[in-house]
Amino acid sequence: MRLPDDDEIYDVDQTYLGPPGRYIGRMRYRAILIGPVVFLVGLVAVNQSGIGYSLLSVGLLVIGTAWLTGWIVDHTSQERPVGVLIRTMAHELTARRAVMKGHRSRRTTAFRAPTTEVGAAHGLPARRRRWRSYANHASGQGA
Repeated sequence: MRLPDDDEIYDVDQTYLGPPGRYIGRMRYRAILIGPVVFLVGLVAVNQSGIGYSLLSVGLLVIGTAWLTGWIVDHTSQERPVGVLIRTMAHELTARRAVMKGHRSRRTTAFRAPTTEVGAAHGLPARRRRWRSYANHASGQGA
């Protein structure tokens, strides 16, 4: 568990507070470099997917860029830079996996839909008559 630090110097360290005399919000220095790169990669992805540039797509891209940039900045540090995070993701995606025998679904008759002809009897069991109340059932009077 990480405890919040109450030291003002430590709290401001590695944080861009904006130009002198104006406060635009706190931003990590790494986010200034990572955010535009993530946004440009997102623009290329939007263009290649054929979605097109609209107010909705670009707005969602900006929100997604802010979220992804914050996630990347939170999960990286000087001991674990962004390059290591990207290399780790690439290794996880391309790693060989052990073959898991017996964990795949098999085609059995239990999962196949039966074929029926239009207008044929459906073969469902006849519906049994239910009692209207338990009081009638106990006294032997049916509905």
